[in-house]
Amino acid sequence: MKFRDAILVAYRGLTRHWVRATLNVLGIVAGVASVIMLVSVAHAVGGTAKAAVAGLGANLVVVYPAGASTSGVQLGIGTPSSLTSSDVTALSNIANVPDEVQNAVVPSAGVRQNVSALDHSWQTDIIGTTAGFGIERGYTISEGTAFGPTAVSAAQLTVILGQTVARQIFPDVDPIGQNVLINNESFKVAGVYAARGYSGVYNQDDLVVVPITTLWQWVLPTGSAQIQQILVQASSTSTTTNVATEVTNTLLRQHNITDPALADFRVVTQQDLVASAERLGTVMQWMLGAVAIIALLTGGIGIMSLMLATVGERAYEIGVRRAVGASREDILGQFLIEALLLAVVGGIAGIALGFGGATFMGDVLTDIPAPVVTGLAVLIAGGVALVIGVGAGLYPAVRASLLQPVEAVRRQ
Repeated sequence: MKFRDAILVAYRGLTRHWVRATLNVLGIVAGVASVIMLVSVAHAVGGTAKAAVAGLGANLVVVYPAGASTSGVQLGIGTPSSLTSSDVTALSNIANVPDEVQNAVVPSAGVRQNVSALDHSWQTDIIGTTAGFGIERGYTISEGTAFGPTAVSAAQLTVILGQTVARQIFPDVDPIGQNVLINNESFKVAGVYAARGYSGVYNQDDLVVVPITTLWQWVLPTGSAQIQQILVQASSTSTTTNVATEVTNTLLRQHNITDPALADFRVVTQQDLVASAERLGTVMQWMLGAVAIIALLTGGIGIMSLMLATVGERAYEIGVRRAVGASREDILGQFLIEALLLAVVGGIAGIALGFGGATFMGDVLTDIPAPVVTGLAVLIAGGVALVIGVGAGLYPAVRASLLQPVEAVRRQ
């Protein structure tokens, strides 16, 4: 049988039960669209996390208390800490860390708290730090000014808002000079950071920054760790490894630890953070991709169910075709083509729906990074749809081809 004739026969066979065929196509459509949208979201999250961490600068060294997560950029909030002010002083000593940039050691601590102004309230991360925070973390001021060393030494009630917080509590008012309430204390807004976007699933614009001494005195709950993170800037990219070693040795001496394996802190470089962000993105893509492929398998099971039912219902037709000269290969090819048609139609529609869904998510769900549809995601989704479609149709096609003409006719 010519291939064109086989296509026409397969098409007529499917249209006889077009409702059932349509339902099975919808299963493939949903699976393909799910693969594209979920993998696109995971790709966007991973790419954003990597870009955000890379934007911190290649010469950054970060100290965390042992056990803190490094899957995002802002880490350690609310976790117990072994880091102290004396550690910051020791690390600021150029004799201990000769390869660092002088006066570029920045401690920070934080707590999740409500911030309110006028009739609006928003829960966010309150970060206490020093004047060098913006430079080392890559934040720039878009409005107003940043606080300086004087605000830190005097524990001034001043804040800098991230773009998300400013938009939520001052939707129609210029926030500069306004007052916000944190822990029932009034703080004056000195500045607003420029937008940074997401790092993984963490919104870098959803924060409020205050002098660290102010945080200790007015915001941080009693008994909370006063320093949860220390940033140290190396003099150049080539000295980053040296600075990491110098920081480690200094803190081991500070904490009277002789065995590095027992250290109650961790020292990571910016390259380590980039690698962690890449792993996060890869794991998310695999996990979400697996979930979506399960949806595709469900569609494949539907195709197999349809084809098995079709073989039983069309046994007389198969017997007649065999009796007039059709070979087993012709029957096998006919049913495989029917399964392939279902997979191709579902795959094309699913790809279109996946593109549209990803675009819709980027336009509507502004709290997540805009999904990025990649050619690889489309190839994977389309390829898996074809494999599942043909695989699901193979067994029914083999059963149909093995029917004996006399036996098939007798079933009518």
